[in-house]
Amino acid sequence: MMRVLIADNHIVIRGGLRALLQTHGNVQICGEASNGREAVELAIRKRPDVVVINLNLPGVSGIEATRRIRKDLPGTEVLIFTADDSVDLMREALRAGARGYLLKSAPDEQIVDAIETLGRHETFCPGVLSEKLFDNFANQIPGISDSKRVTNRERQILRLVAAGYRGKRIAEMLGISLKTVNTHRASAMRKLHLRSVADVVHYAIREQLIQM
Repeated sequence: MMRVLIADNHIVIRGGLRALLQTHGNVQICGEASNGREAVELAIRKRPDVVVINLNLPGVSGIEATRRIRKDLPGTEVLIFTADDSVDLMREALRAGARGYLLKSAPDEQIVDAIETLGRHETFCPGVLSEKLFDNFANQIPGISDSKRVTNRERQILRLVAAGYRGKRIAEMLGISLKTVNTHRASAMRKLHLRSVADVVHYAIREQLIQM
């Protein structure tokens, strides 16, 4: 049973999410909060698997609440659920530790998918939002130095992946085969425990390895 905490200052939104999630037998609503401070306190007390949180909460903001929750409860994932698709806010939310970002205009099935994805400790960022992030990446990205096990070539390819370049284009830029690109990318992602391109983006933003 996956335990979910809902944090939104609009009672209608909380009610809608509650009604949607209660139709899924593997989800239990363990609490609801109407402001950021309450969200943090409830999260610490209830220890949910996933917190679904609005950015624009009164008092403590959704981003600050996310930062506090992730600091005190590293095993709890946070899904930002907002009407704002600002790249700056997406970047700050990911840096704060959120593993998912979803707009309130998303269909019901995508909301459920996002929560289930975070419940598996995987990153969720719909294609349209990922594209917005990619489009704001600078071409030059500082090097990744977190693991000495990552080779220079792996590091170079991972930077280009984070910048939004596809495998074929990376191969052309570096003068190597697509197979070689894929091999190095898979090796780097394995060493850094990254499961998807969205994970690479999240990692790069969180570690401030990219400029937006």
